Amino acid sequence: MKIRDIIKSKGSKSVFTIPADATVADVVRGAKEMRVGAFLVTDDKGELVGIVTERDVIRQCAVSLELDNVPVGDIMTKDIVSADENDGINVAMDRMVTRRIRHLPVLSNGQIRGMITVRDLIDAVLGADEEELDEFVRYLREHRTSA
Repeated sequence: MKIRDIIKSKGSKSVFTIPADATVADVVRGAKEMRVGAFLVTDDKGELVGIVTERDVIRQCAVSLELDNVPVGDIMTKDIVSADENDGINVAMDRMVTRRIRHLPVLSNGQIRGMITVRDLIDAVLGADEEELDEFVRYLREHRTSA
């Protein structure tokens, strides 16, 4: 199974972006309204420059509760871990487990295609056919013994 299959099943609402000059308060309001835990941060050309998650907001709250004057660009994670839409779900799982992240931006030729979560991967595995499940289990066994 490919990551693009997960993105396709999520539909057009699979990615939420916010501009780097938005405030942390904007992130909090948007996350509550849209019921999401992360936003991809874009520049004025719509290109991916970072990701801001609940954890980033909590870290900022530990420093200051004044969220209206802090730009997202100041707290976002700039070292973006991503996957290509043509990668298999094993690649996504490996990156998310290895880097201990719950949200993975999906790109194609540098363009944002969506974002997947650990929950999306679990749903994909639960909906997989027997051959895909066997492949996934083999991957997990190999990964567990090589770690």
